[in-house]
Amino acid sequence: MCAREFRTTESYDAERVTRDMILGYLHNRSFRDLRDERKFHGKVESQTIHATASSGERLVMRVRLCWRRKQPSDTYSASQILPKIKNNDWEGTLQTKIDREIAEGVTHTLFVQREIQGHISYAVLVPQAKLLEIWCAQRDVSKTLISAGKLGRKKKNHAMNGSSPTLWLNDDKAPTVTEVLWKHPSILNIAKLNLEEIKTVSSDDTFDDLQGIDYSLFGSDGGAVTVNKRSNVKRDPRVRKAVIIRAQGKCERSECGASRGYPGFLDVHHILGVEKSDRVWNCVALCPSCHRETHAAPNRDEINTVLLNLVICYKR
Repeated sequence: MCAREFRTTESYDAERVTRDMILGYLHNRSFRDLRDERKFHGKVESQTIHATASSGERLVMRVRLCWRRKQPSDTYSASQILPKIKNNDWEGTLQTKIDREIAEGVTHTLFVQREIQGHISYAVLVPQAKLLEIWCAQRDVSKTLISAGKLGRKKKNHAMNGSSPTLWLNDDKAPTVTEVLWKHPSILNIAKLNLEEIKTVSSDDTFDDLQGIDYSLFGSDGGAVTVNKRSNVKRDPRVRKAVIIRAQGKCERSECGASRGYPGFLDVHHILGVEKSDRVWNCVALCPSCHRETHAAPNRDEINTVLLNLVICYKR
């Protein structure tokens, strides 16, 4: 009798989708000089990303994906650091792996969780030199919770998953375990950079038609004419023209594709903000509704990530 496959084709396909998203995700958070290296070990794929952080630091990141979510109600996030320990030596085996990767030039491990809805919810950068320290701390906290009976029927240590050292990003039932990671001073919470970046994007493209309620008693008739000075970021009109030509009259957001039979219908949206880049690979032609969503929608981060992945191929 053949042994049962531990992983399904669907699982491998979902992993590939996640790996393909990471480069654009990092680019959208000000990482530059990105290079993606993939290697296959049988069916298993490894991924190493070379990048320059906004601080100018050169990074070599070994990517570790969290367990695949199977339903929206799942909230746990955890990733195996390596498949199996040797001779029941957890710390020794893990340290040997870390040392080997450091010798190969790896500076950090990037842990990533993608939701089944399609967006990345967690992305944390952990220095290789601190990985064992953080894993040991999670192991010790989990051991204390088990000894105190605070995990109910759970008897398995978070960090010691079968024979696999595992790092936890989220567990609603044991938040003190994951706090070890998030409160460690050496880590970089890349997903949180998301909020700051989108704030910057929102301030770069200005809307004149702000939402509000038009009460009849507000305002006036016959208002006086005033002179206003307005500061704008200089834009190259050739960029806008090239993007509009590329769009062929249609909104470039795949979910939309709206078009009108008159010029001026499409806006040109600077995904990373016009102050950062006025280039065709940072611009996308959108209908007014989709343009508003890139700035105001609750899921604007995911929208902008998808759009960036769409147009980054035009970078030469």
